[in-house]
Amino acid sequence: MSSIVHTVHTYFGRKYMRNLFWPGVLMVLLSGCGWDGSATRENDITPLTAITITADYSTIALNTSTKLKATGNYSGLFTRDISDKVTWTSDTPTVAAFATTANPNRVTGKLAGSAVLTATLGGVSATYAMKVSSATPTAVTVAPAAPTLAKGLTTQFAATGTFSDGSSQVLTFDAAWASSDATVASVSDAADDTKGLATALAAGTTTISATFGGISGTALLTATAPVLQSIAVSPAKPSVLSLTKTAFTATGTYSDGTTGDITSQVTWGSSNTNAAPAPAAGTTVTSAPGTTTISATLGSVSGAATLKVTGGTLTSFSISPNSQTLVKGTMGRISATGVFSDSTTRDITGALTWTVDNTSRATLTTPSGNVMWASALASGAVTITADSASLRKTATVTVTAPSLNHLAISPASLSLTKGSTGRFALTAIFNDGTSQVVTDSSSAGSPTTWSSNATSVATVGTTGLASGQVTAVAAGTTATITATYGGTSITATVTVTAKTPKSLDISPSSTTNVVAVGSATPFTATVTYSDNTTADVTKDTVWTISDANVAIQADSQQLPGQIMGVDSGTATLTATFGGITAPTVTVKVP
Repeated sequence: MSSIVHTVHTYFGRKYMRNLFWPGVLMVLLSGCGWDGSATRENDITPLTAITITADYSTIALNTSTKLKATGNYSGLFTRDISDKVTWTSDTPTVAAFATTANPNRVTGKLAGSAVLTATLGGVSATYAMKVSSATPTAVTVAPAAPTLAKGLTTQFAATGTFSDGSSQVLTFDAAWASSDATVASVSDAADDTKGLATALAAGTTTISATFGGISGTALLTATAPVLQSIAVSPAKPSVLSLTKTAFTATGTYSDGTTGDITSQVTWGSSNTNAAPAPAAGTTVTSAPGTTTISATLGSVSGAATLKVTGGTLTSFSISPNSQTLVKGTMGRISATGVFSDSTTRDITGALTWTVDNTSRATLTTPSGNVMWASALASGAVTITADSASLRKTATVTVTAPSLNHLAISPASLSLTKGSTGRFALTAIFNDGTSQVVTDSSSAGSPTTWSSNATSVATVGTTGLASGQVTAVAAGTTATITATYGGTSITATVTVTAKTPKSLDISPSSTTNVVAVGSATPFTATVTYSDNTTADVTKDTVWTISDANVAIQADSQQLPGQIMGVDSGTATLTATFGGITAPTVTVKVP
């Protein structure tokens, strides 16, 4: 059963433009008075213009249910989950009806047939076509099958049904849940999102069952007696630059000495939300210089870490590129650079909240470090928005759909030494005369694939920033690298020479190198080979810092060797290439 998205836009023509003028002026005035325009706030100024409905299934079996999600688009400026604000209706409630007031967006199949479901808010509406099949259950599976749980902790069971038409569907909400020994563990059968949630009460074993349509599935839960005695939060005393995503973990220690990761079960807190808000599932984005206590609490047990935020306060940021054109099926990189009150600048891509106004035309990957991609799906323009507290910037991506003419690869050949890397760039030339680099369109609609015919000689990266990057493995015959895009292939060659690294040096090599907080200082690595030739291998070197609270790599993927200060202190910088480690240097942050 597939997910179907229906979007209905409401247009107001000239009258709509007139109605937007004075609210637009008011938004400008409010921004000068401290209003931050956050998409998470209630907003009576910017009108809702469209609603998008999504669901896990477009066809459900009789007597089963599924949740629908309504996302509101506010004049193309931001989007928000409005599932609990819209009014949900069914044009045929005898076929598909919304369950209860406690679950207003959950629809249940009552009778085989079809129904049109509608979400309405303030005169704007969207519809979703739902079918109800007459398929009957043939099996029910419960997962996890055999969990072990300490007393007082919980685990969520899920029930999946297989039906007579070969389909499968999650039945967690629709099944009847029971525990064979409620003194060992209870399981919720409440008609809400806690259904299937089991709580360990005492040491022992119990069978957890889920029954639907006369068919049952079971799992064996083992409850252990030890109770939680302490919580350790790590890292314990981190120093982190402002506008940095920081992850904490909570580890529980029990009376029998066992430990377990309870990051997702504790309640997180922050004593100084100006420095960093309370983590969500252990992860927070630092805000401004200062110190805060990050706490993790479960029941009556708590643990804490002290987070020090350094660097300046974000004063502005820009998106790059501000405008780009992508061919359908390709990907383009997007990044954000922040300007801080201490006059430093750095990449903050991973610390921002990113949204796109039309996901049918383009989507965004979740930032991984400082790398994010826009994938072009269909012709047209989209607006990409990046938010950080009261600051917001937008960029435009225009998607075109010309047909492919031919490919070009550069360079045509590479000569590398063992352990070093090189990169090929793949360019697609289209029939309209435009061209686009498609080296790393690894997850787009028309992905680029890379392969080597001799991986014992040289390998080639296939995803993300590693796409097209060749690593020399060993001297041997020439390896042929093949790149394929849009059904067309092109090749290049790689030759690995026999010389081996003899020594490695870091520059600058001063006994102590001063690195400023929030600023990147470049270091280079130079190798001397067995034939006494030298080469800059900075990008191929593995760089490590002994203390991340003092200094970090600015961007290990894109800016290897760039070291950024975090907090006052000293740390040791190490460089390794081809099995050779350079004499270390000391980094000092004043």
